[in-house]
Amino acid sequence: MLEPTIETVMARYKMFCVVRRFIFVCVLSFMPFSVALGAPDSAVNVVKDFQTGIIDVLKKLKTLDVNGRYNLVRKVTKENMHLPLMIATASSPYWRAGTKAQREKLVNAFHRMGASSIVTLFDSYDGEVFRIWRSRKTSGRTVLVDTKIGNPKDPDPTEVTYVTAKIKGRWWIIDVIVAGGISEVRVRRNEFAAVLKKGGLDQLIAVLNTKADRLLSGKEKAAVGGK
Repeated sequence: MLEPTIETVMARYKMFCVVRRFIFVCVLSFMPFSVALGAPDSAVNVVKDFQTGIIDVLKKLKTLDVNGRYNLVRKVTKENMHLPLMIATASSPYWRAGTKAQREKLVNAFHRMGASSIVTLFDSYDGEVFRIWRSRKTSGRTVLVDTKIGNPKDPDPTEVTYVTAKIKGRWWIIDVIVAGGISEVRVRRNEFAAVLKKGGLDQLIAVLNTKADRLLSGKEKAAVGGK
């Protein structure tokens, strides 16, 4: 199963919550985390905008149909995540050899797949809250924004780190790391490798679009926990 970066973030969070709620009997309060802004505010702000947008969609699950939720998620991801850079990295080196038309189609397919996966993964809002914990400059040009996501019934919130970069004058999310794990873009690259080897960019475009179509039509639902 091919699933884009942000869907995996939400899927793993949901999986973690199920396990934790089974283990922990008592209910603890989800306490606010202080924000240590050690990097440009704009890096933090792009993460804050993304998180706020996703939570807003979750809150509207009962009032919006699938298409309404899908359109909101597409807007949030397009405004805050640098999708061309993410899919370019995940599909390298095939991306470099692709035509302009192929690249545009691949970005759109990647976007459709990600948005449709998030839309069909959750069917209820359990009070999830994102908290920005700190931001960190790296030795390169990126800034890491560490956050935690949880709810009043979650005693051990999940850590989610957003990798951000300033591109053409503004900050973007370019990768996501869940619970201290490896780069989600790198995971996608590994998953896309077989498809790309078999049929190149056109094959990957077809696979992602087919998956998105099945999710939005209700023929399939995004799985929890990845593949």
